[in-house]
Parts: sequence; C-alpha cells; structure tokens
Amino acid sequence: MNAKELKRLSRREAIIVTEKGISEKLDGYNRLKDNVLYIMDGGKNKVVQIESSISHEAKTTVACNLAVLLGNTDKKVLVLDLDFRRAGVHQLFGIENKNGLAEYMTESATYEEIVKETKYKNVWILPRGAMIYNSSLVLLSDRFKALMAKLREDFDLVIIDTTPVLQMSDYIHVSKHTDATIFLVAYGITKKAQVKDAIAELKKNNVNIIGSVFTFYDPKRSNHYYNYYYKRSGYYYTPDKEKKD
Repeated sequence: MNAKELKRLSRREAIIVTEKGISEKLDGYNRLKDNVLYIMDGGKNKVVQIESSISHEAKTTVACNLAVLLGNTDKKVLVLDLDFRRAGVHQLFGIENKNGLAEYMTESATYEEIVKETKYKNVWILPRGAMIYNSSLVLLSDRFKALMAKLREDFDLVIIDTTPVLQMSDYIHVSKHTDATIFLVAYGITKKAQVKDAIAELKKNNVNIIGSVFTFYDPKRSNHYYNYYYKRSGYYYTPDKEKKD
C-alpha cells in the first residue's frame, strides 16, 4: 500500500456517529450495533474483541463508532486500546495518550486515572499510554487479569481494539479475556489468502468469532468474489459509499 493510499485511509478514521444517530448511507453501523446488543445476551458476551488480518482495515474506527452508538442505548461502554503497535483510540476521541495501560502496569497510575470519560454519552476509554514493547508480559500478568475483572464489573460492555492477527500474536492472549470476536475485512485491501490465514489462526486458538464486518465496501465496484464470500457475514459497515477506493 503506497503513501497516498495510507493517507486516504487515515482521513476516514473519525467518530462519524452522533447522539442524533447516523445517516442512511451509514446504516451498517446501526445493524452492527443491533447485532452486538443481541449477542450480549444479558451480559453473557460482555467483552468483545475487534480483529482483522492486517492494518488499515478500520478496526479502531469501527470500535469507537460502535461504542458511541451503544452508549446512546444507555449502555455503559469502555474502549480498551490493546493495539500496542499502533494505538489510536485516544486520537479518535481527542484525548491525550497519557496515564494509560502502560502506566497502570508499572503502578505509576491508578485505575481512576487510566479510565477516561469522553464527550460522548456513556463512553469511556482506556488508552495504551507509553509504548509497550513486551505485550506478552502485560497480557499474561495477574495485574492485567485483575484489571479485566474490574472492567467487567464497572461496564456493560468492553470493546477491545487489538493488533491485527497476521502482524503480532497478541490475539492469542487477548482472546483469553474476551467473550466474542468481530472480524473485519477491508474491501479492495485485504487479500483472500490473508483472510483465510487469519481465520485459521483464530480458530486454531479457539477464538469465538461471532461475525464479520466488511469495511470500505463500495457496491459500485463490487465483484463476484466479495459478494459471494462475505454475504453470510451478517452485517456490513460502509464508511463512505460516495468516495471511490
């Protein structure tokens, strides 16, 4: 992917839903929100992991916008940034990446300092904080396990943005703390082989994949393969139908 393409994709990373809802062309978010509310099943699936094969498939964008919509349904939602390579949740919400998970793990910040309220109704975030170089030490620690237990107590839903499957193996440890996983596939970006490999890795580690989201989808440029392979996914997210990919 060239620099121009990366810049184009980065412009799409934004909170596009509001308290007043979303436009018809972004109705995919509403369908995604309704599906998540359904699978929550009275708190059974309380921690949801957002995954993808590679970078730039809109994981962070989907996680944050989904959180805002769920907050509008009076659910208390937290977005946890576990993408240790490319932390971006704080940027979308316009909050400083200070006193986050990294500081909590070294006991230089308290729980109250790392859980940050956003300007959106019922939505909080827990940013990564400083760079974390050994993610396994964090994800396998008793302190992180206790943190996840506390978040389950304090929030109706925890949405986790984590590193892509084919770039780091963090998902193996993250999935031990989650109840369900939503898998993203980017139209015109993700290759069939990448999707196949990523799904195989997730299934090999018994990750509970509850559905998929097709991002950057443009029906004007769709082809037979995508229409067929993903029509069973359940819901689609279309961030900008009018713009050409």
